[in-house]
Amino acid sequence: MSIARHHAEWLSLVPVSGPFLSLPVLMEAFNTGLEPHDPDQSRLLRQEYGNWQEAMEKRESDPAPHQHWIILVLSKTLELDDQVLLEGQAIPQTLQTEIPEHHELLRPSIVVIDPNTKKPRLLVQTYPCSQELTSYVANSRWKVSPDTRMTELLHATGVRLGLVTNGEQWMLVDAAKGETTGYSSRYAALWLEKITLQAFRTLLSASRFFDVPDDQTLEALLTKSASNQ
Repeated sequence: MSIARHHAEWLSLVPVSGPFLSLPVLMEAFNTGLEPHDPDQSRLLRQEYGNWQEAMEKRESDPAPHQHWIILVLSKTLELDDQVLLEGQAIPQTLQTEIPEHHELLRPSIVVIDPNTKKPRLLVQTYPCSQELTSYVANSRWKVSPDTRMTELLHATGVRLGLVTNGEQWMLVDAAKGETTGYSSRYAALWLEKITLQAFRTLLSASRFFDVPDDQTLEALLTKSASNQ
């Protein structure tokens, strides 16, 4: 398979609204294709996905299996370890914003920070598996969806990238300042096809955030793509 066809294939499996990565930018940045397939990672993910599905089908009130699945994807699949993940009280108040007219406080569930500069690179917001990411949040006075909430949070905090998930859908929100916001989704069920898992890991793994030159980060690739779309 040609490299162009390789990239075109996985792009076709990513539902997108607004700007996203362009084929010319992908061809330049990944001219040998996506990162190699990791069979061990794929097996682990398939097993844990099955465990998560089984737990969700039981509809028990215990949130632990849901949280375990999300943290596993971040820490094992994307290799974002404890040095770069902030949760709970460790998240600074500067990364939250109040919507006073609706009595709402927007605050990420998890934050990915640069281990050297401590700068936030990705805000993560988690929801129950029953919550659709483009529908109103259940039991909330503010009748807007999770994707809109993340956009508001990113604009308020000045962080460009957000990730919103209900465990099955993983939506990347690209809220570049002064630009149209882009939304692109990956679905856990499709990770069983190796090319979709490769794409997810290639774009959102720790190495793409911290181990490449500034002009090769995900943010930089999205900026380059916007200029030729």
